[in-house]
Amino acid sequence: MKKYLTCALILCAIPAVAAAQVEVKCEDCTHEVSVYMGKGGFIATADDADMVTWVSTCGGVTVSGELEPKDDGTVAALFTMDNGLACMDEKGGTFQLGPITDGGWFWITDDMNSAVGGLVAKDILKNDMTDITGAGDGVTMMAGKGAVYLKETRSGRVGILPNILPEVPMDPPPMCGAYQKADRTVAQTASGCTLGDGSAMVRMVGPAGGGRTATITNGMVTRNTHGDVMVSVDLWTQGGIVSTTAPVGTGYPGLGLALTLDPAGVNVSVGGFGATLEMALGGDNASPEVSQDAKGNDRVVITIEDATNSTYCTATQSEAAELTIKLKSSQDGVLPPVKALDRAGTNGVAKLTIMCPSASANLGTDLVPDNPFPPSTE
Repeated sequence: MKKYLTCALILCAIPAVAAAQVEVKCEDCTHEVSVYMGKGGFIATADDADMVTWVSTCGGVTVSGELEPKDDGTVAALFTMDNGLACMDEKGGTFQLGPITDGGWFWITDDMNSAVGGLVAKDILKNDMTDITGAGDGVTMMAGKGAVYLKETRSGRVGILPNILPEVPMDPPPMCGAYQKADRTVAQTASGCTLGDGSAMVRMVGPAGGGRTATITNGMVTRNTHGDVMVSVDLWTQGGIVSTTAPVGTGYPGLGLALTLDPAGVNVSVGGFGATLEMALGGDNASPEVSQDAKGNDRVVITIEDATNSTYCTATQSEAAELTIKLKSSQDGVLPPVKALDRAGTNGVAKLTIMCPSASANLGTDLVPDNPFPPSTE
């Protein structure tokens, strides 16, 4: 401890006695000595500070001072009678200091033994404290700040036992929003959940083989040679809550966002050249419109006609068409509001690549042109 600090102790103690009931606050203090009584000392690491402030209160007397960190960032001081920091009041006192990092520790010297404890962060002193199991008359217990001072009367052994225990980390709450139940109905988590940032996701659903439909995850769909391909496009809030009520008898409501097509509709490029939507899709769908599915979700249905009707899938030509689909939400009562992606107010953008079928399928030829097993002539 520096010499000027001893002078500060004497000067500060005089006015504090006259105003013993005045509570001295330390704005820079981050930690406390959990049991401050008798003689001892502490060591800690400064938390990126040029000086560490301390405030000691014992028997109605408050003194304060500062410590300059060493080259390694540590600060230390003794609680002695000579420097006035030994707290001889039978009720103990308080000792605060900071800013320091976690990991500092202190010791208290009793008549025969010493006890060591950790400096307690003031932020956790409001946490619940557990009861320490008593050991009968043979062990005395004195409550401190986040710890209990124990002393075995027969041997004089002493110890400092923390009574603020680590809390088991809780699982983070689920994200708010829609989810699919086991019976494939859709519901939404709207309480006890974490809200998103207003982002929305464009979902595309199309053929998945075997007559099934599923979400298109690779952004690609292949034309058929024996019928149209239907792709459904809708918009879903990510971590948001949609205020909606299911009509009686209809089960779970549609939780997709009510939407409108961007004024530009669906933009198409084929083979690096501009093309009309009608040409790319092959027929009558130059202006897809918003409709509703059986659950009441707004969607845009894109019909991609049979490859045999396409000018881009022929025996000599096979070009993919890329669709850029822009959607806007017209949903009321969304929490948080759906975030816009651009100045035009677009809320969701997706790209769908329409591939031509394989050349052999497009030509309508057999994969095995000749029968390797001719009929018997016998």
